[in-house]
Amino acid sequence: MRLLSHGLRFAVAAWLFATLALYLMQDRLLLPSTPAAPDLRSLTHTGDTIGVWHVGDRYAGYVVTPAGQTPRGTFLVYHGNEESAETKLPLADVFVRAGYRAVIVEYPGHGNRAGERTMKAALAASREAFDATLTQWGGPIWLVGESLGAGMAAQVVKGNEAAIAGVALITPWDSLADLAAEKYPIFPVRWLLHDGFDSIAAVAHYNGPLVIVGARADTLIPVIHAQRFAHAHDKAHLLMLGSADHDDWFGAMTAADWQQVMRWLKAA
Repeated sequence: MRLLSHGLRFAVAAWLFATLALYLMQDRLLLPSTPAAPDLRSLTHTGDTIGVWHVGDRYAGYVVTPAGQTPRGTFLVYHGNEESAETKLPLADVFVRAGYRAVIVEYPGHGNRAGERTMKAALAASREAFDATLTQWGGPIWLVGESLGAGMAAQVVKGNEAAIAGVALITPWDSLADLAAEKYPIFPVRWLLHDGFDSIAAVAHYNGPLVIVGARADTLIPVIHAQRFAHAHDKAHLLMLGSADHDDWFGAMTAADWQQVMRWLKAA
């Protein structure tokens, strides 16, 4: 009995320690460091004009415009975790080729942007990027987010509904709290998270075009989250990628898929 009692005490102590670690280290878990990548301006890219974008006097990402023509509007691109603005030129190019300006948003502590790498800072930068884009160029503005970036883009929608022309959320969670509860079922993660990042609630009052792209083979954010998200919003269009995983969805998108997304966004 004494041995059992000691074992039980050790298990409880270990659980409490792990719970505390999850609470204190959640930003590190959600926002791991990003690999180094070359400055996009060093790349030869026919048809694009690539420049560094600043908000005030702070580096905030890149702006990519179609060479030799006036952009039809702006797509704000929010990247996922373990990425930086330098990794998202292929995605930005989808919209640039359609005649739009693409602003690739960088979060503090990622890529070449200084600052604290936290979810709170990333969200503040995401909202700041929308405000700066609206001030600098006006509308129309579309939001595109991937994974973590889908969570950021959804939160930007809240309070800005009337100023947003369309939203595309790729491999998204429905809420970070629901996803985390699946990943760590033995911990009270709903109480531990600083912010539950409820994407369904964030877009609840948005009545513009909403596109959700899910990957059936996604193991990081299982596709059920995208499906629940789409079913919770009566204006949402759901595009399912049959064999794609979380990290290879872009390669699974066909020209016809992108055309459909642009039509749904009313940006074709």
